Amino acid sequence: MSTDIGSRNGTANVGISLAGLRFAVFSTRNLIFLIAVLAMNFTLMRPSPVDLLYITSFLVTLVYMSLFTRMEVTRRVVALTLLLAAWALSFFLASLPHLRQDFVTFELLAKSFAISIGVIGAFVSMSWNRRHFETFMRVYIVSCVIASLLGTVGFLTQMELLTWDGRAKGLIDDPNMYGSFLIPAVVFCAYFLSRGQGSKVLLSGALAVVLLGILLSFSRIAVVAALFCFFAYIFFHNRGRPRRLLMIIGGLVVTAIVLFAFASLTSAEFTAKLLDRLTFAKAYDLGEDGRYARYLRVIPMILQNPIGIGVLQLEKIFPEPIHNIWLSSFVNYGWGGGISYVTLAVGSVVVSIRNYRKTGNEITIALLISLVGIVFCSTLHEGEHWRHTWLLYGLVWGLNPFIVGSDRKPAAGRRPAPHQAAQQPINSRASA
Repeated sequence: MSTDIGSRNGTANVGISLAGLRFAVFSTRNLIFLIAVLAMNFTLMRPSPVDLLYITSFLVTLVYMSLFTRMEVTRRVVALTLLLAAWALSFFLASLPHLRQDFVTFELLAKSFAISIGVIGAFVSMSWNRRHFETFMRVYIVSCVIASLLGTVGFLTQMELLTWDGRAKGLIDDPNMYGSFLIPAVVFCAYFLSRGQGSKVLLSGALAVVLLGILLSFSRIAVVAALFCFFAYIFFHNRGRPRRLLMIIGGLVVTAIVLFAFASLTSAEFTAKLLDRLTFAKAYDLGEDGRYARYLRVIPMILQNPIGIGVLQLEKIFPEPIHNIWLSSFVNYGWGGGISYVTLAVGSVVVSIRNYRKTGNEITIALLISLVGIVFCSTLHEGEHWRHTWLLYGLVWGLNPFIVGSDRKPAAGRRPAPHQAAQQPINSRASA
């Protein structure tokens, strides 16, 4: 394909190859997508500018796909899209009788924008190779470092905009969402450190900042999930080297003690808040209307309402939402919503394991462990609006082992260009 550009002095032929056009569109799409990842540490608006960035990246993805004579969407991306569509259909059907109530329509719109990120993430990442996933991971770390710095400054100054009930949250809705958002960065830092990629000083500093941010969120489940995910990846990577594993764990324990001592000595507020949060059950967890009691009380409601009671209806029965994404999917959106979410979560584990077996690439495990950490947090909190939840689901299902696996051993010692694998038509049979 070529374009002729004329001028008064003469005519010059400037050739624009189809491959060049594909690369330009591909790079533009990735840039928009990664800017959206950076902007995810701001969630104080719904719909958010972040949502518009993700939607724009999806539209550019459609343009990119149109530049191929045969561009097949992988079966996993189709499966994810159908699962999310079933979940969305469930909450729309359950909420139809309540559309005239205040905020119901807005809540449905907010949920739709949130889960659309899963579909967008899958469509974008299905054309990525290993280097593209690693670029995403680096950008996500930067985004979390920014969020952690904001949260830490907010905690030290007790700035109302950056804290909630004295707990760090940065420019994210609440401390629990904030803590869960930072978990993947912990795993990604472990990934790069274990492989010797990048500056160890910068990565160690980023890891310390992010861990401090999670600690200052005082989200009990986020702290536990972050430690579990971090050690799970370290154990997996060093599973054949027990001596090195013990040395790493010892070093991490010492680092954790130093960070804890530093935070305790520099802030009396930290010590008081930590002692207050250092329990398995707070007052709002116990009692007849407490969190754990609500879990038991909604089980009969699930059995009696197969279609679901709809969004924002449970708050009319209980003083607070259910704070459990599994039970919430069943009681609010019916059996269809609950089964869809369980299938999505279990399917993500299966897909990740198959991806690892086909590629031998630990990126698949890093993504899975990160997603597991976020799901742990949403088991005790309202995780349905968490954009990073749906983003990780999209990346897990969108990862194409045909492309990522082909990047493992470059032919004749040559390293393929970042866009070469992405320009290959995607064969759904090879990626199933």
